[in-house]
Amino acid sequence: MLISNGIHAQTASSTQLSNTNNMKIDATKKTLDKDRSDQLIANRNLRSLNGSLSIWSFASTWNYQGGDLNRPIGSSRPNVTGAKDIALVQNLSGTVGINYRLTDVDRITLGIGLQMASPFSDEADSKFSENGRREFNRTQGELDASNPQIVYRRTMKPFGIQSILTGTATYYTQNALVDRGLESKNEVTLNSLYDFGGSKFSAGLALQSAFFTHNKDDQSLQAGQPLYEFYALPITEYEINDLMNWRAVYRYYWYQQSRAQKSSEWTTLDPTISTGIGFSITRDIFLYPNIQFNPEDIRADRTNLGLSANINLF
Repeated sequence: MLISNGIHAQTASSTQLSNTNNMKIDATKKTLDKDRSDQLIANRNLRSLNGSLSIWSFASTWNYQGGDLNRPIGSSRPNVTGAKDIALVQNLSGTVGINYRLTDVDRITLGIGLQMASPFSDEADSKFSENGRREFNRTQGELDASNPQIVYRRTMKPFGIQSILTGTATYYTQNALVDRGLESKNEVTLNSLYDFGGSKFSAGLALQSAFFTHNKDDQSLQAGQPLYEFYALPITEYEINDLMNWRAVYRYYWYQQSRAQKSSEWTTLDPTISTGIGFSITRDIFLYPNIQFNPEDIRADRTNLGLSANINLF
């Protein structure tokens, strides 16, 4: 009986050890089976920005720039950034394209821009600048497909910082931009976030450097022809639950230079904050309704309501 009990105990112990080892193997397999891109990037917004995990997929980004708190739906919007020579028309814009995964961490997208001025109002606003009135009259209610682009993205995690490096070349074909002599925009962007060891709070930075090319040398157009653009925007996020996260972008360091300015002259945009709640509908669809305002001049009529979205299919 003693021998039998000993054999039974040894068998039970071996079975338990075998089950434990099998669980470890299964857990390891699940980790290995997880897409490498998602191993590097856990942030929901960055995942949707990066694109689907499929080899081929449909990728799109959308941005609606609305009015202020007093009049969110209309035709015009306040100039909260202080940018020069812009139309200030409420508009819906986006890019749609075909995304191809070159490797686990590298992607290339061929896309085209879409834009509609004042999609919810056909009444011109008396606040329009000359450029705004021209854009409104030309494109109000019409979906304009223009500005083809090629985009390269790489997923990285240097020093534990979730990062997406993006290079974009856009060729301008939209009439409003062609009329001003703009030919192309070429930019490099780095979006990065650090979650402090998996906490619900994250902080990061969005960096961009861009230069523009032109095909018109008319001196009267040079003030409205950007030459260089640079920004460094701090970001904070807090994960509310599996569906929602609070997000804020602090636009304090945004610089532009036009062809009319000397090499030492730069225009600094007024500081603004964009904040809102992001909704992770699925891994590949992220919606971000937001409000933008100048923290140095907080008024209802000096706000911009907006909605940004990353939508990937297949």
